[in-house]
Amino acid sequence: MSETNEPALPVTQKKTLCRICTAQCPIVVDVDAKGRPLAARGDKNNPHSEGFFCLKGKHYPEIHTADSRLRHSLARGHDGALAPIEAERAMDEVAEKLGAIVAEHGRESVAVYMGTLFYQLPQTASVATAWMDALRLRLRFSSGTIDQPGKQTAAAAHGHWLAGSHVFDESDVWMLIGTNPLVAISGGIPHANPARRLKRAQDRGLQLIVIDPRRTETARHAAIHLQPRPGTDPAVLAGLLREILHAGLADEAFVREHVDGLETLREAVEPFTPEVVADRADVDPEALVRAAHVFARAKTGAATAGTGANMSGWSNVTEYLVLCLNTVCGHYRRVGDRVANPGVLTTRRSFRAQAMSPYPVDGFGKPLVSRPDLPPAVCGLPTSALADEILHPESGIKALVTIGGNPMRAWPDPKRTRRALEALDLHVCVEPRLTDTAHLADYVLAPKLPLETPGCSLSTENLFTVSPALGYTERYGQYAPAVAEPPEGSDLREDWQYFYGLAKRMGLSLEVAAGVFPIMGCATPRSALDMENEPSSDEILDLVTKDAWIPLDRLRRDRTKVLFEDEPEVRVEAADENAGRLDVGSALMLDELRDFATGDRFARTGFDYRLISRRMANTFNSVGTDIDALTKRYGTNPAFLHPEDLEALGLSRGDLLSLRSPHGRLEAVAWPDPDLRRGLVSMCHCWGGDSSDGTDARKSGANTGLLISVEEDCARFSGIPLMSGIPVAVSRA
Repeated sequence: MSETNEPALPVTQKKTLCRICTAQCPIVVDVDAKGRPLAARGDKNNPHSEGFFCLKGKHYPEIHTADSRLRHSLARGHDGALAPIEAERAMDEVAEKLGAIVAEHGRESVAVYMGTLFYQLPQTASVATAWMDALRLRLRFSSGTIDQPGKQTAAAAHGHWLAGSHVFDESDVWMLIGTNPLVAISGGIPHANPARRLKRAQDRGLQLIVIDPRRTETARHAAIHLQPRPGTDPAVLAGLLREILHAGLADEAFVREHVDGLETLREAVEPFTPEVVADRADVDPEALVRAAHVFARAKTGAATAGTGANMSGWSNVTEYLVLCLNTVCGHYRRVGDRVANPGVLTTRRSFRAQAMSPYPVDGFGKPLVSRPDLPPAVCGLPTSALADEILHPESGIKALVTIGGNPMRAWPDPKRTRRALEALDLHVCVEPRLTDTAHLADYVLAPKLPLETPGCSLSTENLFTVSPALGYTERYGQYAPAVAEPPEGSDLREDWQYFYGLAKRMGLSLEVAAGVFPIMGCATPRSALDMENEPSSDEILDLVTKDAWIPLDRLRRDRTKVLFEDEPEVRVEAADENAGRLDVGSALMLDELRDFATGDRFARTGFDYRLISRRMANTFNSVGTDIDALTKRYGTNPAFLHPEDLEALGLSRGDLLSLRSPHGRLEAVAWPDPDLRRGLVSMCHCWGGDSSDGTDARKSGANTGLLISVEEDCARFSGIPLMSGIPVAVSRA
């Protein structure tokens, strides 16, 4: 926060939600008489979070008041420099230029990239999507295809169980693959106070199984921790399935009534004996067998995979085998079971004990010109190919709109990304900071930040549609009023207002959908917006929570009530005439398992280490990397190695080291981590630039994207490249 000499002003305490990450923790913010947020802390009176929050939340006000925050939108002038521009004029110019590009080159000339923060604010996701729909834009790319795209492809090949999975708070066993929720505050253990919830669950008998190359903060609490080589999750999962089937531990009644493909699956996993898995993954075969028995014998539970598993080269088959584990063991709700959290702000619906059959994985239109081998799939267009698509002479992309993301930090191969962004005729960013990406934009539309806007807990509640282990485990919902004012003298709009403004100027009619993510087996309510009289942000929130279990207005009127366990119970109903069958024998997915079984296709001679991804507790992707208090512990994103590896390389903590892959090179700060397997380097992504400015890794961090190829080792369907488990050589810088 910038220092001032002004006298102290009266301070009030206001309750709201932190929206820096998917946890969206309830917080209390100190706000002065001018509406400036001064400090934040967890809301100890909130029965959902019990006062939990993290260091990011503590410094959330600083993100709003930092000198680096944009107070005005920017436009690139004739001199090539970015200069302030009035928000209304910026929308006038952007609408005119986009309209001209579409008129001359067609709708395939405009692409949109939606980063992770796009989904944090329901109003932004709904109105921006409505704008894309109205303009009939096909070229929509998201962070999903460089994060966990296997979830969508696997679900399409497998099908959905419409009664839902068991939630963490009611489970006897829980399996986490390549995810560390005690640090990420997401990814498998309830977002609100995950450490306390894990302890309570273990006190009542829950058995935690973790599969991760690191002895992570979560793995330290595991009853069984399998610590495989990176990129060998398919071997471990196939080995677990083989043992379950050999031991007769499958839920035969459930499989017989609801599942196809068991014999095909049995044949596919048969080669993965404990000894074969031990050789390929370097795990204890006895621990593998024990994990299989613990997971299968539990009455309730679930398995889920995270970013690490998806980035390691085998996202589709890894996520598919996770679903097969849950299905073969029958870890789903049945007729008459109580639904722990049917929902608060998501669309009211039935929970039926039936399957929704598999649906197409790919074939959704024509492929990108630059990647004819990747036909559009259910997970979305391949973001890893977007830079090449912009640069391809036959693609025709002239304009890009970036929302809630930082491609220069997040996309693989930042040097290629820079060339692509510089080649555009028009690049528009909706961004509150002058990020590496915004520096390259033609227009930067500066938004209000969440403490200055109303919101609610819908986005995180809706995450259950992405994975059975995400979302809320209890019937929780909260309205978050705007508690702070925008900076004095600023000219800002809410993110969604820019897209409403563009639509109005372009003569488009908008229709918003309820929810942030679609719910399988449930019709999505839709509402037309008044294009003459701009709705308020609260009115947009009412539309995106239309037909919810509990009207948002109830939460507005009584902000002290956030748990709704006193609502009538919802139980799983019997199947109707539309019941389908789940498939654990998908040829598309099991072909990948056979490919995996042929050997390590990512190994490269002379590159003896493997670089794996990790989360850091005090930053969220690139957010927070410019706040000193959040980076104080390390000052950067170090390259973690086992202490014995550092010693063998002649390196000490704080030394600069060089990492070289077959694709590129970076420098990073060495740091010891005894919880790593030997032979690994572990780094957090979304730091640093493209190295073109020669910045010091000690100050700006290192961008792991420099080591990633978007041409080799890309997954089928999503195109996600090898982003973890990358072969690297390590030496002193």
